[in-house]
Amino acid sequence: MDTRFSGTRPAVVAGQFYPAGAEALKKQVDACLKRAARAMDSTVRAVIVPHAGYTYSGDTAGRAYALIQGREDIRRVVIIHPSHRAGFEGVSLGGYAAFQTPLGGVPVDTAACGRLLKASALFSSRNDAHAAEHSLEVQLPFLQRCLGDFSLVPVACGFLTEEQARELGKALADSLWEPETLWVISGDFTHYGRGFGYVPFTADVENNLRDLDGGAIAKITAKDLEGFTDYLDETGATICGRGPISILLAAIAAAAPGATCEKVAYTTSGRVTGDFTQCVSYAALAVRVSPDNRENEGKEMMTHSEKKQLLDLARSAIAAKLAGDKMTLPTRETLTGMLKEPGAAFVTLHARGRLRGCIGTILPQEDLYVNVVENAVNAAFHDPRFLPLTKDEFKDVHIEISVLTPPGKIESWKDFEVGRHGIILSKRGRRAVFLPQVAPEQGWDAETTLTHLALKAGLSADDWRAGAEFHVFEAIVFHEEED
Repeated sequence: MDTRFSGTRPAVVAGQFYPAGAEALKKQVDACLKRAARAMDSTVRAVIVPHAGYTYSGDTAGRAYALIQGREDIRRVVIIHPSHRAGFEGVSLGGYAAFQTPLGGVPVDTAACGRLLKASALFSSRNDAHAAEHSLEVQLPFLQRCLGDFSLVPVACGFLTEEQARELGKALADSLWEPETLWVISGDFTHYGRGFGYVPFTADVENNLRDLDGGAIAKITAKDLEGFTDYLDETGATICGRGPISILLAAIAAAAPGATCEKVAYTTSGRVTGDFTQCVSYAALAVRVSPDNRENEGKEMMTHSEKKQLLDLARSAIAAKLAGDKMTLPTRETLTGMLKEPGAAFVTLHARGRLRGCIGTILPQEDLYVNVVENAVNAAFHDPRFLPLTKDEFKDVHIEISVLTPPGKIESWKDFEVGRHGIILSKRGRRAVFLPQVAPEQGWDAETTLTHLALKAGLSADDWRAGAEFHVFEAIVFHEEED
């Protein structure tokens, strides 16, 4: 067990935001779910829900949670929530091994948290962001009643720029955007009134609030992170879920561009109290990923266990070749998901922080697991830039795999998105390719990337500017965990 995570975070807002007694709590949550009158939806991958006291926002949250009630496929929940009481940059995963509610304890997936702490310096582990925070705790009883047993990845948001949200969204998606994981985005919408320091209008408050929140919701359902950021900056709308929602939108762009996002409920505390001089808005939204709207099936369907299996196969293939043995491939019946589907991948080897080989395939010609095994051997022993790998070097080798989506032609190099796309340049019978991670790793913009790509193809530095043909693709990139 990871010793960085220990102890149980107790329930600190029981009796304030929700009932302290287990039976009363079950009764209130179940009533909210029943009033939702919505059927389970197996395509829901994420929900945006409010985090106020259940009297105010419980029914709104229930409209979203009813969509996942009874889902037996969900084994992990990522809760991304604001930090109301601790100020810091980036996000915190805390240092707890479990979170307690009157309905019992919820274990933290410490292995997943450990992977995230290695993924970016923006991830930290600090308990002050979680110790007294209500925005995660109020979600747990709903999840306990809807799902039963599950593990938790708690992500508390501090101060974030849009670029930091993009980095965090991609890092979280690379590790945790998979069918067995539900994402819960905890955030209330506009806080209106002098007590919140936000009074953009004084007349017809209820309708003006609906329009104001509606503008933000429209950006979210359009999956437009930049538009969402600009809208909040322009209006000053006091949406405390800004950071968590931004991370979700970044994750969708990185891992599920074909997902759909729909508003399922909206209300305000003013409708409960009749007082619109001090009012908070609540919205519930659902993100769905289905076979009909996936633009990138590979990014949707590869689980952490499948990634690990491919990495193990790659290492075993190289080890067998070094030993002079013939590797025995697993039978297709023992494999899951896209591993036994036609696929294309690159295998990249690093040793002591330096490139040691990289060979891959652009188009799928064989089952993905076979492709990875073959390219692992090719990267180790047949990359013309390097001598064949030796046994002494192998112990220092770190393996990275990039599973590619089918390439598609773009009309102009201006459609190439650095950090998202891998790119293929073709001209006068010459061709070169860069994987999506190359440009960000080198700190290149689009034009610099294309200049280096042209040189790699044996063309002049500016040959990409006219007469070249471009294809782009995306990739699921994952690697062995370092000691």
